[in-house]
Amino acid sequence: MHKMIIPILLVAALLGGAFFLAFTPGGNALFLPSINAHLKERVTGAKVELLSFSLTPGSLTAVAKVNDSVNVTAQGPVDLWDQSFDLSYRVDAKKIESKALTIDKALHIKGKAIGRAEDMHITGSGEAFASAINYDLNLKENRPENIRFYLQDASIAELLAVAGEKPYAKGRMSIDVNMPTLDPGNPQGEAHLKIIDALIDAVILKEAHRIALPSDTPLQADITARTEGEMILAKGEVITALASLALSGTRYHMENRKLDTDYLLDIPDMSRFKNVVDAQLGGELKIAGKVSFQGENLTATGVTHSLGGESRFTYENDTLNATLKEVETADLLAMIGEPRYAKGKLSANIYLNHMHDLSGKFDIKSSGSAVTPVVKKALDLNLGKQFNYNMVASGKIKENTVYAQTKLDTTMARLDMPDIVYAIAPGNLRSSYHLYIPDLGKLQPLTGKQYRGDMDFRGELTKAKDLIITGEGKEFDGSVSYRLVNERIKADVHGATVSKVMYMLGYPQVLEALSEAKVDYNFATQRGRVDATLDSARILPNQLTMLLKQVLQIDLTRERYNQATFVSTISPTRFDFDFIAQNPVSHFKILDGVLEKKSERITASVDMRYKDKDLKAKITGTLDRPKVALDTSSFIKSKLDSKMDKVLDKKLKEGEGEKVKELFKGFLR
Repeated sequence: MHKMIIPILLVAALLGGAFFLAFTPGGNALFLPSINAHLKERVTGAKVELLSFSLTPGSLTAVAKVNDSVNVTAQGPVDLWDQSFDLSYRVDAKKIESKALTIDKALHIKGKAIGRAEDMHITGSGEAFASAINYDLNLKENRPENIRFYLQDASIAELLAVAGEKPYAKGRMSIDVNMPTLDPGNPQGEAHLKIIDALIDAVILKEAHRIALPSDTPLQADITARTEGEMILAKGEVITALASLALSGTRYHMENRKLDTDYLLDIPDMSRFKNVVDAQLGGELKIAGKVSFQGENLTATGVTHSLGGESRFTYENDTLNATLKEVETADLLAMIGEPRYAKGKLSANIYLNHMHDLSGKFDIKSSGSAVTPVVKKALDLNLGKQFNYNMVASGKIKENTVYAQTKLDTTMARLDMPDIVYAIAPGNLRSSYHLYIPDLGKLQPLTGKQYRGDMDFRGELTKAKDLIITGEGKEFDGSVSYRLVNERIKADVHGATVSKVMYMLGYPQVLEALSEAKVDYNFATQRGRVDATLDSARILPNQLTMLLKQVLQIDLTRERYNQATFVSTISPTRFDFDFIAQNPVSHFKILDGVLEKKSERITASVDMRYKDKDLKAKITGTLDRPKVALDTSSFIKSKLDSKMDKVLDKKLKEGEGEKVKELFKGFLR
């Protein structure tokens, strides 16, 4: 018996020491450094420090601090032999601070943890992210089950901060989660996200992603997701002031991280995207399609009937294939922010094998008619009652440059541009062209005058800083070359038949000649000048020549004039002109002639000389109904002078006649 006392005392002493270490304040204090060292080694991403620790055979009290800003307390009964507990805990913080983020909002949560370490039930409620929070879950062998989580009206900006993102939006959102199990092999549950009356922060979005939205844009969302095996299935809608996006059939494969979804994008007013795309847009656009995303691979398809007809596209890894079939031209013009100049149909195929550097090919067909009142109002061009067009274009795109050919056939003219080169980035354009106008009379609505005949020109067009068009044509039995720089044109005419020019202009053919002329005209100011030298000029029969022939037996149509000149200055309302033709026996001059553009009224004084006859005339009226008044006083005076000289020479003595002649001529002046 005496021998048994010693071992019993030793055991009692050991148990007493263990009790002192485990269940007394002094003993608990000895455990603190070891526990904190263990926490520092095992906990990553946060700083956790146990401030006080009190364990008795029937209870536990602990106080900790997380990241020097969050206080955590836990206390309640424990059963060491049964390894069970019923703890109440509380989490408090005026703000949450860490290396990654700071949330300047209070955090107050209290709850219960009941059960055993391998099977416990945890509940909690309070305030987090400036909102109400409630949760309830079971933790079995460190695996959460039967999770219920509800966050009501939480701050979106603070949740984005927790996720490591900038506060792209401000406002409130609610999250409701019901997850029976988080078993990776068979997860089950659903979640509901709802955003009401939030605002997208336009300034932050532009700074971070260079996306320019109109000031702060309202945002709403309602999305529901549930798990099914290894898939997360979702559906919902995101609504902003710019557009709404409806998602359906959304599937996310958790193992290979692949996302597939159907979508419907509805943009009721494209003009609201002006700042986003830096272009004027308009009209409504609805697109339905599918999106698939996995890693760096993105595939999207879409179809729309918003433009009439049907338009489709497929995008896959920087490759775009788009088809427009029988779309309404007017709707397409409205969408790109242009007036509805035309109505008709347009079809196109566009294939870009590299969207980033814009490389690919395209073909376009379009036909219809101009909406002439809209053209008149927007461009101040009168195309008449009916202006039809038919256009075909095709080409390729390489390294941000378009190489194309196009043909345009309209009511007024046909234009062929076979080698267009358009550099997209600087906006430079170059092409040769062939312009054929089969009937100049059809230009009358555009020009305001009835022209006749046809015209055929070929040349080159460039557009960089300035618009420059050069060209030439075989016209009027001669040739015409020209150079247009912006609104100013300079032309050289060589060997043209003047009568054919006058016929084309719709003027009376009163002159026949070969012309060398220079034309300088500004379309913007409607001012210019014409300088012409005429060879082998002949005045054709007209009202004036017929009057001279009948009254005075003078036939000017028989005369030929080399190196005659015609000079005209052009103003917005009229032509001022001079015409001088002369040969050794005669001359024909019009100085300070005026032709009014709109009324075609003419005022011209004519000075003529034929052999020894001086004549003057006045032309008034209009070009189609001119009035000619012949002034014969100079002719009669020259006749009287001649006859008086002969009479006085016979009647008076030599030497006396000259003084008398001068006296009589003075009376006749």
